[in-house]
Amino acid sequence: MWLAMYLLYLDESGDPNHFVLGQNHFVLGGVAIHEGQIFALSKSLDAIQNRYFPSISIPINFHATEIRGGSGRYREFLPKIREQILKDIYDIIKNARFPNLIAFATVINVDVLQDASQARPSTLEDVCIRFNTFVMRQYKHGLPNKGLLIIDRNRAEEYRKLLRNYQEAGTRYGYLGNIVDIPYFARCHETRMLQLADFCAYAVFRYYERNDDRYLKQILPRFDRRRINQPDGLKHIIKAPCKCIACSWR
Repeated sequence: MWLAMYLLYLDESGDPNHFVLGQNHFVLGGVAIHEGQIFALSKSLDAIQNRYFPSISIPINFHATEIRGGSGRYREFLPKIREQILKDIYDIIKNARFPNLIAFATVINVDVLQDASQARPSTLEDVCIRFNTFVMRQYKHGLPNKGLLIIDRNRAEEYRKLLRNYQEAGTRYGYLGNIVDIPYFARCHETRMLQLADFCAYAVFRYYERNDDRYLKQILPRFDRRRINQPDGLKHIIKAPCKCIACSWR
């Protein structure tokens, strides 16, 4: 039986170490992409680069925070142009068809944590469980897929250790039997798909930290779901009762 691979590209938004400075949320999120779709999605981002940076031939790094804030190479663009760039990239995620691209994200609220160091273990475990559940569901539908994690290299050793623990001891909800046990780490400028992961995590962060849903509402239909209006792929970890998009249906 031929096995296909889903590659889950993950990136962070927010910083647990900034909780003491007034930040209230940390997000780990990204996009799971069927291996056969990576080339086409990369070419779509290449086309956006050609539209706004026609004189640059090497791939640039599309980073949501830089574009929205007008920093780096985006400093010379008017705000309305930067917003159009953001929309163009979010449209790539929005217009992808299920199950070619599926979004996942877990956001944790500061009130859940006794220590900032718990943020990454908690969100990674939750995202992995959701991704593993999606792959299992695909298998039951006759699609014997496996999953592979690709994470930004900034925290490679920490994430590698956490994933090794999940593979050896399991998670709170069992073993991650459908996720290949060797994660890969890369920089955003090395793969376009990590740039899409950055945009996914940023959209979730803006919604929870700034009450700004303009980006999340564009890509919300792409989050994994078993039923309409139930985005299983989006989870909000919080103590208090909550009526957000992720909590209201649960």
